[in-house]
Amino acid sequence: MKQELLKKKHRDVEESDANLSSQETPEGDDRQACIAHRAYELYEQEDCCHGHDFDHWLQAEREVLKVETEK
Repeated sequence: MKQELLKKKHRDVEESDANLSSQETPEGDDRQACIAHRAYELYEQEDCCHGHDFDHWLQAEREVLKVETEK
């Protein structure tokens, strides 16, 4: 019984991994690149002040996603 549960769990993990890899698209790569570029612009706007990378990333992500939904 325990082996059957372990096999099922293993199959579920494999299926979820397959689903994740199928979601990776060139469009997603482009989005990541746009977000990274915008985050770097925000970093430069703040005179290259270190320690705010996460804030810059989140702001850039919001901006890029907002533009995408407006299309």
